[in-house]
Parts: sequence; structure tokens; C-alpha cells
Amino acid sequence: MIALKDACPDDYKAIAKLHADSWKKYYRGMYSDKFLDDDVYPNRLDVWRERLSTPALNQQVIIAFDEGNITGFACIYINDDPVFGTLLDNLHVTSSMQRSGIGTMLIKEAARRSYEKDEHSKFYLWVLELNANARRFYDNLGGTNYETVDKKNLDGSVSKACRYTWDSCLKLMHAIRERVKFT
Repeated sequence: MIALKDACPDDYKAIAKLHADSWKKYYRGMYSDKFLDDDVYPNRLDVWRERLSTPALNQQVIIAFDEGNITGFACIYINDDPVFGTLLDNLHVTSSMQRSGIGTMLIKEAARRSYEKDEHSKFYLWVLELNANARRFYDNLGGTNYETVDKKNLDGSVSKACRYTWDSCLKLMHAIRERVKFT
């Protein structure tokens, strides 16, 4: 059974591996093969070691786990932006568990936590334009593609990125409840 909990500093290796594996599988053609094949895991390892050992005050990392294994995670920065609200910086689920509801559980928990801190908070994220599966997921949850801009990737390349927004965390949580009811 899938359960959610806060990540702890010791989780950085498992989160980095899941994150790197997800990018290797879903970001081909968006990042260079060299970066994905050689550099993505060390990069994510450094990022998650830092994030979990010295977290920002508004950062929360939620992990989904099953039988002791991390199957997904979400990282949010509550009220990160005065216009767009809480940033969902990462949402990744192990590829073998895609379409199992874990991503929905994680984004719902992220929205709930943001709402608890500020019931008027908005919610947003960035997703690469070519990441059609992720964009479809956010579209189905009532997200609006507010803008598409060029963003520099970690490997130095440039990709189009879409800023998806929700007017409120409460609307996002309602959209999730409706989606779960009908799927």
C-alpha cells in the first residue's frame, strides 16, 4: 500500500536515482544524450543532498513509498512567487508505477500543504513543452498553460517550457477529487 511522508536527509540517494531515471526515460530529445547518460545522476545526487541537508524554509519534499521503497516524490516551495504562489518544482513517479495514482496523490498532498499555510495560495509549475504525458496530466487536473518560454537546461541546451498555473490550491484539490471520482 502506498503511503506518503516527509523526506529526510537519508532519502537523498533514492530520490536522486528516481529523479535521474525519470529524466533518462522521459527527457530524451530535450536534454543531450551525454548529459542524460553520464551526468544526470551525479547532478541530481548533489542537488538532493543539498536540498535535504539544508532545506529552504518554504521547501517541503514529500515521498510516496511502498514496502520501504520510494515510488515517487514531490518538491514544493510554498508561496514561492508573489504572483503565481506555490511552486511544484518536481513531481516524479517510478516508471513502473506510472498511472497508478501516485502522481495524483503527491500533487494533492502538495496542494493541501500549500492551502494549509495560506488558503488563498495559487499553485504553479514548469514543464517542458515536449513532455506530452506530463502536460496531459496537468491539463486533466485543470491546469492552465499560462505561458511558454525558452529555458536554459542544465546541459546548456535550450528547451521550451510551459508555466502551468492554478488560480487556487483549493481548485486544484477539487479537480483532483473530481478526476479520481470518474477514473
